[in-house]
Amino acid sequence: MTITETAVKKNLDFKRAALILLAFVCGGAVPIQLLTVSFGYAQYVKGVKPMMKAVPIAHEFASAIYIPFILLPALVALVLIVIYARNRYPDIARRILVGAAAGAVATISLDAIRLTGVVHGWLPADTPVPFGKLITGSDVMAVYFPVGVLAHYTFGANFGIFYAFVWGRRGSYGRAVLWGVIWALLVELGMMTLPPMAPALGPFGINYMWPHFFLTTLFAHILFGITLGLLVQHFLKKEDCGGPSTFLRGPA
Repeated sequence: MTITETAVKKNLDFKRAALILLAFVCGGAVPIQLLTVSFGYAQYVKGVKPMMKAVPIAHEFASAIYIPFILLPALVALVLIVIYARNRYPDIARRILVGAAAGAVATISLDAIRLTGVVHGWLPADTPVPFGKLITGSDVMAVYFPVGVLAHYTFGANFGIFYAFVWGRRGSYGRAVLWGVIWALLVELGMMTLPPMAPALGPFGINYMWPHFFLTTLFAHILFGITLGLLVQHFLKKEDCGGPSTFLRGPA
């Protein structure tokens, strides 16, 4: 390999790594922070702790700053990355698409338990309600509820992309399930200790329907993790095995 060829390879490797990191931020980090940042502003900065009472303030912040200047540009960038990578870096596009689809489908399994909690009153609200009101600022169900459902599944897709990027395809289905559950437990930990849940209900929901609220979300996320791990394992290819360092280096 000549010096010129080596330089080109290093440049391509840098471009690949930069593309992966940008996709990771746009698809694996930015979307879910809509909740924590917007509600964090309302609950910690403005001091309005109850979740539904904090929604209008969170909406003002989200609609003025986070959605137009952070979230929407990130989602557009993610779509452009997929289009650009499909022919040049197919494994990057594959991890994004498989991760997003698996995360969205896994959210259906999560909802099987979550909706049981809603019916029994173990959860403070039906998830699409605060999500939809946060984004739209509307009190009209026909407006906020479909948007809330879309946001709910988008966040699930976001967690799926995160998993596909960090863990990729595992050595077996058993290991995929294990790491999927570990990732889901980390998500549960974040949900229980960050806005909007922790300021409103106390850490791990100790101030609301304890322990029903915590156990409902815990088992819902465990089922989410199992489903996510199995789907990602099935649809990624053998060359998608390995964690971040392997992914960044690319196919041999």
